[in-house]
Amino acid sequence: MRTLRFTLGGIAGALAVCCLVSACHTPRYNEATRTDLPTGATPPAAPAVVQDENMLFLVSFSGGGTRAAAMSCSVLEQLGKIPYSYTADGRTIQSNLANEIDYVSGISGGSFAAAAWALYGDTKGGMAAFRKRFVERDIQGALLKNILWPPWRMFWLLSPRYDRIHIAAELYDRDVFDGRTFESVPPHPELRINATNLSLGNRFTFAEDDFALIGSDLSKYPIGFACAASSAFPVLLSPITLKNHGTSATLNDREYIAAVANSKRQVEAELYVRMRKFYNAKDRNRFVHLADGGLVDNQGLQAILDEFQSNGRINKRLNGKDPNGNDMPPLQHLVILNVNAGVVGEDDSSQDEDAPGIAQVLGYTTVLSMDLLSAKRWVQIREQVNDTNKRAMDPSNPALSEVQAFAIEINFRNLDEEMRDKAWALPTTFALDEDQLAVIDESVAVLMQKGNNKALDTLVARIQGDGN
Repeated sequence: MRTLRFTLGGIAGALAVCCLVSACHTPRYNEATRTDLPTGATPPAAPAVVQDENMLFLVSFSGGGTRAAAMSCSVLEQLGKIPYSYTADGRTIQSNLANEIDYVSGISGGSFAAAAWALYGDTKGGMAAFRKRFVERDIQGALLKNILWPPWRMFWLLSPRYDRIHIAAELYDRDVFDGRTFESVPPHPELRINATNLSLGNRFTFAEDDFALIGSDLSKYPIGFACAASSAFPVLLSPITLKNHGTSATLNDREYIAAVANSKRQVEAELYVRMRKFYNAKDRNRFVHLADGGLVDNQGLQAILDEFQSNGRINKRLNGKDPNGNDMPPLQHLVILNVNAGVVGEDDSSQDEDAPGIAQVLGYTTVLSMDLLSAKRWVQIREQVNDTNKRAMDPSNPALSEVQAFAIEINFRNLDEEMRDKAWALPTTFALDEDQLAVIDESVAVLMQKGNNKALDTLVARIQGDGN
């Protein structure tokens, strides 16, 4: 009997310790903006970047798990094979198209490749290392292993604030990005990792502007955690939570006042007012819960489409200004590249009298709908590009006389039927085998081969002096 009491007591004690461990283990949160800097202190100046000031090159990497990350890496590799030379500081620079990317926007699986390119570019084998660490690795298996081992991690999951997404975020932070934060990201190219604010149903971007709204310091936030938020697909993974720091501020700036005045006539203005009110109510809305960015924009295109607005970098460059409003040489090449790793699967639910199950309905209401919405955004971008080219031909717009704009899409649907079916059969997972990755590499090489993409061919001919 004494032995039984000892055993039950030991079990009770062990459970108590486990509960204490789970209650004490909390996820890593974003830090508040520092207010203790010395008076007059300014951040160090960004290092100078040698690039062609006559080109503005924006890239979006879509969602799609490892398939999207692998496709993005393959596209970057092919871009690196396209020579590009220009004159800067009185000397000729021999470069390639990949090095000329100014802005990279990533969603879900594509966010990992976007972050890796912003961090490493094509120097020091960084992308090759990223491919081994992420693209060629069974990330799903690694996540399961990290849940089961070490054993005490299972008890961490008993905490109401620690969930599967935090195990994923810590894995990405540790194994993929070596603990790097946004402070490690060079100023060129600009990086945009996109997630979805579940409270507002709109895009949240890991960028200075969005972090300023929550009084937070982006530079101290781990890149791996941002990628985890961008790829936190509902049900499979829980959302990532940010803290809304600071105190409420008076909404009296010019941009907000203008949005209020236009909110009854313009949907965008009304959404902007809602967003500002939400973040401003810091006492009430103390937390921001973020899920997969694909829920509102599965190709990262809205982030680029917004740059055509009056305060966006595309609009400014078309007017001879840099993002800060300083004068720049006239723009000659505006390039927007959409790397779309979407696939089209077969659906046989219409053959059955029984209604689709929960999993199928979730797919219809998320994956299919967001793919359709992203397709419409690409149509809008192409319209903006066509409009830019028309304005450049108008003698009344002399500032645009040298501009030629390009909308280039890399999409599996443009393959021949046999190769397309192989690509479309690739799953949306975080684990692809060697043969599946080979399908992606081969497909991208074909899609970017001369003669297979008219817009890309026209761009290459122009920059190499063979086009008008």
